[in-house]
Amino acid sequence: MRKKCVFPTAFALIIFLILFYPASCSRNTISQNGTAVEANETLASVNPAGTVWHTLAHLKTGENPIWFELGPEGPSLIDSPALATLKPFTPWPHARHIIGRQMWEGFLVMAVNREGFLILGAGSEPKELIFYRTTDSAFWDPLTAESFFSWENQPAVLLYRNDFFSGLSAPPLVSQVFVLSKSSPVPLPARIPAFEGLPLHWEAEVLRRAPDGFWYYRVREKGRAQNETIYFRTEDLTIKGTSISFEEWRESDQRGQDIFDSNRYIEIFSLPVLPEGFIYSGVTVFGNVIAASWEEQQDAAIGAAGFMVMALY
Repeated sequence: MRKKCVFPTAFALIIFLILFYPASCSRNTISQNGTAVEANETLASVNPAGTVWHTLAHLKTGENPIWFELGPEGPSLIDSPALATLKPFTPWPHARHIIGRQMWEGFLVMAVNREGFLILGAGSEPKELIFYRTTDSAFWDPLTAESFFSWENQPAVLLYRNDFFSGLSAPPLVSQVFVLSKSSPVPLPARIPAFEGLPLHWEAEVLRRAPDGFWYYRVREKGRAQNETIYFRTEDLTIKGTSISFEEWRESDQRGQDIFDSNRYIEIFSLPVLPEGFIYSGVTVFGNVIAASWEEQQDAAIGAAGFMVMALY
């Protein structure tokens, strides 16, 4: 059985305010290890950025990290990954974790498997962040998000039904691609011509752009005895790709690999050291703030996962 190790933290010394925008005025005040947390149960329909995303919180960042853990009900504040919920290890296609990050129109957008998008934007004060969420978790929950990219200048995710570790638990998808829009509180379906015309029971699973400028994508049959796989390449997602061999697919993956070294980024940015079995899976610097996603890993499985933010100076 896993044991969570507890390390000393200066988190309790941070005094920051988390404001959930209410539709009513009632608020509940709680205390969490000396940190003031002021929250209420409802959210506003319009937030300070002029979008209709759900505004989760205002974060006042400092030299000490603010930690969040991902869960079925959304992200929750924790003191440190060492005190995260003791989740059973789950194969990565079915685990909640951040699959990628990208900067978009001044926002840091994080795509979350089984969840949707989490967004960080600048607040009205220095080192202040506004934390947003846009999700359709009931729809995303049984699906796998592995590819995070940009489509028509919008952050986009490719969803598919993963049946490698378990059987299919969702009906065939009408749309596989969903984008972040400032005008919608949930991710919106998008049409990508390269994926159109796939035979019945076939789904695109992985999409990536290689250093050669071509888009590569993998398509797999679902719910059949053989479940064959086909690989494609296209110079533009507005046109259907041409079939390629597995060797060509593998070579494109090797050329495009960008291995993330968690320990190296701990040294570069003086990130807090994580407990044994945990790693940082990605780091983004925007302005004077750094955001880093983290995971508890065991082979191809993930336990707890989340992210942290802190000021650089």
